[in-house]
Amino acid sequence: MNATTKDKIFQTFLDILKEKPFDKITVRDVVERCGINRNTFYYYYSDLYELLEELFKTEISEMVSKYNNGLRWLVGFSHMIETCYGNKKIINNICASRSYEYLETYMFKSCREIMAEYIYDLSQDRNISSENIEFIISYHQYGLIGTVSEWFRTGMAEPPKQLMKQFITVFEGIETALDMAEERK
Repeated sequence: MNATTKDKIFQTFLDILKEKPFDKITVRDVVERCGINRNTFYYYYSDLYELLEELFKTEISEMVSKYNNGLRWLVGFSHMIETCYGNKKIINNICASRSYEYLETYMFKSCREIMAEYIYDLSQDRNISSENIEFIISYHQYGLIGTVSEWFRTGMAEPPKQLMKQFITVFEGIETALDMAEERK
């Protein structure tokens, strides 16, 4: 078994995901289109959910590791929004299935990491309670992911650049929130 077989399975899964909702995809669909047997599939993946998780990890984890410092996270987030927009069929088919909660959970976790690092960096040398910092992180995390989730669910009608303009406007307010949360001596 080699890496190209695993890549072929992954790419075949993506191709099928462009055609139908995740809930309608079977291991049989993947192995028949790949021209492999079920044992080969199970050598690499325990089930289709593991493949779906790999898809999320591939895209979101790359963004987190590549852009998670300072305002660069906005560049990474913009890249992720553009990628999702370019893969509307895949996103729509994930949203049309019960597996959407996996994507949402993964986005929440990844967003939390990014927002926490960014906001903790901004709050250094400020007298702000950890409770206030955590609230600001959660507020922006839920706002960001809630908006993206709604954008996904409504078919991504709004162009990514317009969505990013709105996010930038909101995130300019993080400094103001930190200023207001700062406890004066």
